[in-house]
Amino acid sequence: MRHVFSSPLAASLYAVALIVWALLVVDTVSLARRATEPPIFPTPTTVAVVTPVAATRVAAPTSMPPVQATVVPLMTPELDAEDGWFHPKTGRYIAAWLPNSFGSENRESFEANADILDEISPFWYSPSPGGELRFGREARDRTLLELAHGKNVLVIPTVHNVVTGEDPVPGILRNPRLRSYHVQQIVDEVLTYGYDGIDIDYEFLSSSLRDDYSAFILELADALHAHGKLLTVAVHAKDCDYCGLGGFQDWAVIGQVVDRLRIMTYDYHWRGGGPGPVAPVYWVERVARYAVTVVDPAKVVIGVPFYGYNWSRDGSGNARGQTWAMINEIIQTYRLSVNLMESNQNGLVQENWITYSSRTEGRREVWFATSSGLDAKLRLVQELDLAGIAIWRLGGEDPRNWEIIRARLLQDPYESQRVLSRLLPEH
Repeated sequence: MRHVFSSPLAASLYAVALIVWALLVVDTVSLARRATEPPIFPTPTTVAVVTPVAATRVAAPTSMPPVQATVVPLMTPELDAEDGWFHPKTGRYIAAWLPNSFGSENRESFEANADILDEISPFWYSPSPGGELRFGREARDRTLLELAHGKNVLVIPTVHNVVTGEDPVPGILRNPRLRSYHVQQIVDEVLTYGYDGIDIDYEFLSSSLRDDYSAFILELADALHAHGKLLTVAVHAKDCDYCGLGGFQDWAVIGQVVDRLRIMTYDYHWRGGGPGPVAPVYWVERVARYAVTVVDPAKVVIGVPFYGYNWSRDGSGNARGQTWAMINEIIQTYRLSVNLMESNQNGLVQENWITYSSRTEGRREVWFATSSGLDAKLRLVQELDLAGIAIWRLGGEDPRNWEIIRARLLQDPYESQRVLSRLLPEH
């Protein structure tokens, strides 16, 4: 090992680094203390009157020139750390998807945990075949936007292709002019309504669209970053480039320009298949370890499920997605014992399961996540130095999940360690 004080310059650099390290430690402890204190934020006491609109609308199209796709440096909003406007609030980013409506159950969860939430993504938008944005009356919710911003939570709505009928996304991606028009529609919406960015969740596409999808993400990132806005992308979980459903998503390419890559590490067993663990820990780890080989770990976010699936034991029909609150009601109603699968032949699982009989539906089997499984995934985030977690979904979750998140992430010193590693001389 080379002696770090082989020259006066090295000694000086080391001394400066130690001073910076000490300041960062003090700052980290201060932030952790502030994060554990109840947040003091204004909560609106009046609700704006919303004029009823049709259930589905199309944003008015605008004629815009095509946007040229170029790779740009990562941009993040300027935040004033001295006033507490910083991200991540804990040691890692904590994001959550929100179903379309901001009801009492979702709002209760949001308000209780806004002090550690960094990003919220309401499921508001989908594309039309012409590239415009379709949305229902829940979108553009000023109450949600003002409440979130008042609590220092970034609002990054999701554009998704979970639609009835033919998926319009392939036609948009294959047509360069339509693709550019779609990009401009998204940017216009973000700027008009004061969002902090956009989240793209285009799923179940053919791998033949790989280049077109990459071109779309590059173009959208360029356009959003030009205005200081964020781009997050939800991607299918995979542990090799063309594995699973994610062959159309080239992580190595899009990972260079997105701000955060939200990997949907859930639905290992899904509503259209047979019963089993929704997000076994061994599988999440396999996906995460592959991700860091192609994407900067500081951009990688793993998805964590706050829900479960309820299957028919005879295999008829699709499973129903249920919140923890719904599943807990079943447990209490039928006075069930909860089983835990700690591991199987593949490795650590950490998921609960129950079975019961319904007079109207026959035998049922339910699988759902555990707080111990969540803790194992948070440890993985720390071990691989990932950006954080994205929760599907906010509302009706097990309160113990937030206790685990607070216990695991509030004292996470990764930011101090990263800065110190850059400053210290080679040793």
